[in-house]
Amino acid sequence: MRRPVPPTAALAAALLLTGCATNALRAQAATDVAARGREALTATAAYLDSVEQRRREAAAALVASDPSCLPATPLRLQVPTGAGASPAPLCPEGDTPAPGYAALSIDVGTSPRALLEPRVALLAAVGDYVEALATVVAAPTTDVSAELTAFAERVGRVAAAAGVADADPAAPRGQGLVALAAFAAELAREARTAGKVRALVEERGDAVDRALAELRGEVEGWGRTAARSADDLYGNALFRTYLRHRADLTAEQREQLAARVFAAREAARTGPARAAAVADALALASTAQADLRAALSGRLTPAQRSAAAKLNLDRIARALALVATVARPL
Repeated sequence: MRRPVPPTAALAAALLLTGCATNALRAQAATDVAARGREALTATAAYLDSVEQRRREAAAALVASDPSCLPATPLRLQVPTGAGASPAPLCPEGDTPAPGYAALSIDVGTSPRALLEPRVALLAAVGDYVEALATVVAAPTTDVSAELTAFAERVGRVAAAAGVADADPAAPRGQGLVALAAFAAELAREARTAGKVRALVEERGDAVDRALAELRGEVEGWGRTAARSADDLYGNALFRTYLRHRADLTAEQREQLAARVFAAREAARTGPARAAAVADALALASTAQADLRAALSGRLTPAQRSAAAKLNLDRIARALALVATVARPL
């Protein structure tokens, strides 16, 4: 007959198994979240590079479509205010538009990079934060200094690049990015003490809620307007060029120009969907960190803690994977 395992040995074995499970969870989380984060950042950069190329081509096509236009930024156009307006050049000759026309200034070269890139970088930073929370939920005494240091460094870089690192956290602008940067920096300072991390998250974790909600609203606003309008303008400029010069072009040149018109119209159609993917990712990240924050203060069994950690690590990985769709055909 087998001898009963002494209580101390049973406890040691249980702790060893728990430690192995936690290490496995952290290793898998680090692999999945880091890989999805790299994919999201790479895909976003590739997408924004292609957008900037289209904007440059749009500016050239718009100027080339009418000899009245010069390669200036912003471009000043005149558009008819009614159906009875007499024909007039695309660009006004002076400061005053032609009778029956209104002046319009546009910057076709404007890119969404300034809006999307830092927001995707912040989403990747929140991935480090969620990974840290999930680890503490699964194993409350674990050192998460590496994850929280990475979180603070990423947020700090974005805040510095945005020029708001020294702004007043009480100001409206500070309620988002600046407050998040301050929270992340304090978490990094206390990261080796799990109890202090939990206390900070419970006391000031809503800074992450506010920042993600603010970012989501900005991305959704961009998706409703600028994500489509610039590509619409690009397509219209190319179409105008096609109409003006089609008699002088070869069949091959007309085919190439027509293909660019169709591509611009497709980009205008899918731009809002790509913005929606980023907004959905921010919403999923918000759910993940809020759920883990609740788990930190709740009375959960070890099994429930492990399940909550896994669920929300999966959520942040899915959020980052959603962002990677911006560079893929929709």
